[in-house]
Amino acid sequence: MEKITNKLAILAHEVELKTCLNLTDINIHAEFFFCDLLNLIYGFELINANTITSNAKAIDLVDFNKRIAVQVTSTSDFQKIKHTIDGFVLSENANKIDRLKILILTKKKKYKALTYGDSFKIQIKDDVWDYTDLIKTISALPPEKIKNIYDYLESQLPEIKNNKAPKEVSTILGMIKILSTEDHPMSGNGFLDEPDPHKKINTRFSAYADYLLGIYVSLISTYAGILAEISSQSDAGILNLNKIAVYLKRFSDSTLNECDGDPVKALNKMTDYYAAKLIADGIDYDDSAIQYYLIDNMIRCNVFPNKASLPC
Repeated sequence: MEKITNKLAILAHEVELKTCLNLTDINIHAEFFFCDLLNLIYGFELINANTITSNAKAIDLVDFNKRIAVQVTSTSDFQKIKHTIDGFVLSENANKIDRLKILILTKKKKYKALTYGDSFKIQIKDDVWDYTDLIKTISALPPEKIKNIYDYLESQLPEIKNNKAPKEVSTILGMIKILSTEDHPMSGNGFLDEPDPHKKINTRFSAYADYLLGIYVSLISTYAGILAEISSQSDAGILNLNKIAVYLKRFSDSTLNECDGDPVKALNKMTDYYAAKLIADGIDYDDSAIQYYLIDNMIRCNVFPNKASLPC
């Protein structure tokens, strides 16, 4: 169960980051992945509705025998739930389906509404799922079913190689420790609080977008899981994430100015800076892990933040 939990959490993290970058191919693959996974968990006979009708209205997976359908989405906003139900009611499948589930690929929000719909109503708590709901259901299954689910996840989401993980983990932990220390020479405001990573990379740094995204995508499979696992197990009271964000914004903005607005030069300069700090702390660092951590924070607009005077 621990390995199942880790794999599904890591997958949710990867979907979140790739969606943030407007890399939506993973959503298409997820439909087929979760079709088989939900069949294993619930004993459904779901098929991908898009293999029957291209761009099926409001549903992605359907089991006509059990009269259940599933919409798979990376969007967690309540507006998406409303749009799905409203579209489903108007579709030809509304008379063939009794139950509709909405599977959020990332993390669902704390919705205020308890239900939605009129002629077709869903219970938000029971009918809107994310990976944590799947984990709870899996944990209550018989051992042989849990083993089958684990085998499926193992075949689809292989483990990160153990021979590299310790060095990568110590690097990212070292970065967090450095950034969460009590004393930082830089602090203050002047940056936008709401990130807009897609526009920032593809508009503000358009000349460097292919290079930056190329590096990031090539590193996701190795480092995203490690960062997600560290983040999920970290004590937010000790590792002050707000302090880290503020410091990174000020330090990276200063470094970017020193590099005449060239984000590639600035990233390399910051990578060298933190490598030196890790060496001073006696850590056998992984250069790519530093770069991934910085670019991940760039996606989140903590590195090279958008200033209020900029259009992002």
